Amino acid sequence: MGGAKNCPETPRQKMIGMMYLVLTAMLALNVSADIINGFTKLRHSMESSIKSTDMRTDDLMKTFEAAYTKDEGGMKKYGDWWAVAQANKKMCDDFYDYIEQFKLDILNMVEGTEATEMPSDVKNGSETNKPHQYALNEKDAQSGRTHAEELRARMDKFRQYMTSADSECMQNKMRDVQFAHEWSQKVEMYNALFSTGTVTNEEGETIPWEQSIFEEMPAGAVYAMLTKYQSDIRMAENDLLNFLYKSAGSSDFVINSVQALILPDNGEYIMQGGHYRARIVSAAVDTTNLPMVYINGQEYADGVYDLVANQVGQHTYTGYMLMPGDTTHYTFQGQYTVGAPSASISNVDMNTIYTGYENKFNISVPGMGGDKIKVSATGASVTSKGGLYIIKPSEGAKTVKISVHAEVDGRTVLMGSNDYKVKPLPKPSAFLISGAETYDGTAKIGLKALKSGDAHLEASYGPEGVLDLPFTIVSFEIYAGGRYLKTSGNKFSAEMKTAIGKLRANDVLSIMTIKYKEPSGKENTLPNLTLGLK
Repeated sequence: MGGAKNCPETPRQKMIGMMYLVLTAMLALNVSADIINGFTKLRHSMESSIKSTDMRTDDLMKTFEAAYTKDEGGMKKYGDWWAVAQANKKMCDDFYDYIEQFKLDILNMVEGTEATEMPSDVKNGSETNKPHQYALNEKDAQSGRTHAEELRARMDKFRQYMTSADSECMQNKMRDVQFAHEWSQKVEMYNALFSTGTVTNEEGETIPWEQSIFEEMPAGAVYAMLTKYQSDIRMAENDLLNFLYKSAGSSDFVINSVQALILPDNGEYIMQGGHYRARIVSAAVDTTNLPMVYINGQEYADGVYDLVANQVGQHTYTGYMLMPGDTTHYTFQGQYTVGAPSASISNVDMNTIYTGYENKFNISVPGMGGDKIKVSATGASVTSKGGLYIIKPSEGAKTVKISVHAEVDGRTVLMGSNDYKVKPLPKPSAFLISGAETYDGTAKIGLKALKSGDAHLEASYGPEGVLDLPFTIVSFEIYAGGRYLKTSGNKFSAEMKTAIGKLRANDVLSIMTIKYKEPSGKENTLPNLTLGLK
């Protein structure tokens, strides 16, 4: 049976979209342990949901099997449907196990282990290169496709299976208008859950599904996303099994385990002043008799819980759900976290801003795209270049204050600010570079290294320097063999090399009047460099 028509974006799709935006914004951050811990907690939460769903599925499979094996009438009534249920379980188990091995392969590559099961906590959750390499670069040994392409192919196959109804019993049941209507709704849901269509990122670019999940994503986030798909598999498996058992025409079928599901429209982390919006739905529901939802004594007839999140911190809420014709209170509890406005501001070079230099800053706000962020500075100019912000102090400025604002629900909110001291660039030193060796005059140099074709002068802060700036040697002089010789650039002239060739062991070569140019274009002179020969 073919796929379903395009359906409106579901709450789960919106949640996935929000997760994608958060993960993409994290790429511009020095990813904090708190964020990685958040994805670990999210993975653990989904693993708990998987266990709960597995228990319900196992119980229902036992009930289904008991009805099938009860007697000859049971075999006739449930036989064909039980065969579909068994095929459904095998397909779900195989795909679930494939994703579990996919996670383990990435884990072992990142951690350098040979683990056979996912640990509770991982050490290198912020690693981005190896998950990217495994999924997008390395190839599956059997198919020849990259691992991510193989995952997409299997996801497509699984989606096609879940949205087909090619068994004879289901085809015959399609004559039932209510059955056909319910099946079309499930097809829409399964298509949405296991979609591998292209994704539009925050820049408006259309990118492949596998790239949106694995390209430069932290390992902790990849584990959480893959676990999310495993949770979807188990949920879909249980949902289809319930549908098959009910459709078999069991007169004694009773929903004996109803669970309230909380589906946040915009995640469980909200900026202060933003909206927390969640849908509370039942795991098993008759679409003609929707449940009534009560939270803190108030009825939410449409099952949508909407509030303005003004108070910072973690919040929990409880409620209950009433099914039509049932007085049982099916209780539930949800939680969400409200974060205070914050911004991550990190100086790429140092925690000091220098005059006469383009100070490079990574500036981002968790959950916010670059088009939502505005950076300003007092005592300096701000420009955007190559994904970084360039801060250039004004003439005579002693301090610079950098402020970051972001758009939250249509309002401009200050997310954070930092003050920086302004200092002139430290004066560099002169070094002679020959091959892979650097000479600063503290150790003697061999005549062969001195006469090497690549021997040249550099102005820098040395191999151990904190800054690596583009200083340029303009000219210099040497004193050798009783003569002063001058040249332009940073290499010895032919005349200089002739004079150097007459030097012997224990002689001294003096390099003086070394002119260099700073990044601002200003020209200065370096201290002399004296080299003893060995």
